[in-house]
Amino acid sequence: MDRLRWCSADIEHRGFGGCSGADEEALVLQQYGVRLYDGPERTAFEDGVIKLTTHRLLWIPRHTSADSCIALPLAAINNVRFEEGGGIVRGRTPKVVLRLLTAPALENALASLPHQSPWMDRWLTNGGSPYAVVGHSNENHIKLGFARTGEKEFLRALEETLKAKVWAASLNIQGNRSSSRSFGGVGIGAIQRQQAARAGATDAKLEEAFDDLKKLMSHAGEMVTLSRTLARRTREVKGGELTTDETAELRSAMLSAGVVDERDSSHLDVRHSSGSFHVQLARQLCTILLPVLNEKTDTKTIGHQLGAGCIDLASAYCRINRARGMQLISPDDLLRACELLERERLPLRLKRFPSGLLVLHLASENESNTLQVTAELVTQRGSLTADELARTAKLSSLLARERLLAAEDAGLVCRDDSEAGLRFYPNLFVTQSPSPA
Repeated sequence: MDRLRWCSADIEHRGFGGCSGADEEALVLQQYGVRLYDGPERTAFEDGVIKLTTHRLLWIPRHTSADSCIALPLAAINNVRFEEGGGIVRGRTPKVVLRLLTAPALENALASLPHQSPWMDRWLTNGGSPYAVVGHSNENHIKLGFARTGEKEFLRALEETLKAKVWAASLNIQGNRSSSRSFGGVGIGAIQRQQAARAGATDAKLEEAFDDLKKLMSHAGEMVTLSRTLARRTREVKGGELTTDETAELRSAMLSAGVVDERDSSHLDVRHSSGSFHVQLARQLCTILLPVLNEKTDTKTIGHQLGAGCIDLASAYCRINRARGMQLISPDDLLRACELLERERLPLRLKRFPSGLLVLHLASENESNTLQVTAELVTQRGSLTADELARTAKLSSLLARERLLAAEDAGLVCRDDSEAGLRFYPNLFVTQSPSPA
């Protein structure tokens, strides 16, 4: 309801007659006994007169002498629907529900119009906050409650007026009649109007998309409950547990509707799942990464040999998604596929270091050889930090640190932890024999 503005009677009257020609605002229909709702909440604005014009909706208090009204541009309305009255609740009035653009989207929509009518200042000046009916509202829709008859006629007239879009089309008609000396279509002003028009159209599409998403999310719980009910009833009809084929068929139908039962253990532990997607993804990992890892193993440089046959999971994720193009995968899908590598006897393996770092390496990799290469490289350089080893062996810094820590655990290198950082040296107690006395 924070998109509604107070307008004086003077502005209202100028709106009906102040603009000449095709820009003139005209009254379409009016109804009495209309109440305003802020979303589902009832407000104090009751028993008023609602006026539908070619440009706006105006709500006027009927039993007051105030020269003011509440106005809403038709450009603010995203879509319209009707709520029937009666039902379980006695005396429930029929309502017309107006789904509205956000305040910034409405401002862009009004600013995109080539000609600014006087009443538009109520929305464009300082964001319209001085004239707002309410300071802030969390609702993105309002309702018009009709205590008397006439709601169907009003709804039909409103839909026809929204379809005609006189507030936008009329300006083009006048522009065709203008002289060739008019500069409304060129210059910085025209560029700004075009940008505002594009922004308004984008905002309207986003509003519609998020509205559909909210509707889908609101029914997600009901869909999950329905799926569980279907599974239970199917078991009752069968008189026992479902067969594998029947379970797969039911789960396929549920997944096609976007429903996954969180209590289904087959989705919680992928290592015991026979889902074809993650198996195929695991094979695709090997197809994409094997050439890269095998190419590294062919190098003769001792530093490059250290980085051969191994890649951290973050780098693998980037390579996989680049290779798949638009068919991107999530990190969770990649991890599930990697957990299937050993079960499917594929040539890659997933390894977790004590720090939690995850890497993919060749199944043929020899851990002892890797430790020896690390120790030899430290001996050649005299000492190394994790960053220096990463640059030398073309590894990530995290993987280089894990290599050095693993070599330390094997007793091949030793550390010096000082203010300058962690540096590793050859373990002379192992590499050098004691000199004779």
